[in-house]
Amino acid sequence: MDFDKFKQWMEFAQNYQTGEFWNSVFDPSKAELMNRDLPAKQSKQPFPPVDMFIDESRVILVIELPGFTKEEVHLLVSGNTLTIQGTSSAPFEMQHTMKERYYGEFKRTIQLPEPVEGRNVSARFHNGLLFLSYFRVKIQEERVFIE
Repeated sequence: MDFDKFKQWMEFAQNYQTGEFWNSVFDPSKAELMNRDLPAKQSKQPFPPVDMFIDESRVILVIELPGFTKEEVHLLVSGNTLTIQGTSSAPFEMQHTMKERYYGEFKRTIQLPEPVEGRNVSARFHNGLLFLSYFRVKIQEERVFIE
């Protein structure tokens, strides 16, 4: 701990002991001093991360699943909804001292640009990436007659 941080801590501790702590606990300038060395709050990203690419003939999704096997992942398609779900467990039955990877159950629903049938979707798992692709079906415009 460097001297400046130690000095800040001592001032903080003295304020606590003299009762000034509770008067300044909601003071934004003091909060900034105390929190400046903490990592920035990250917004929670949906898991797993997905990229979707589309052109006139195909849709391709790239789903990031590092450390998962294809047996741990299940895909369901219903209309224009894709559901990705699965589970994984930590590779070691030991206490974590650092944990940045995701373990456990997950479920994510993705809206596809148009309805698709599961039998028309191809899926391939390679190096922790799940690639899904399907050809877009062009539905011809049809006239509806009024009775």
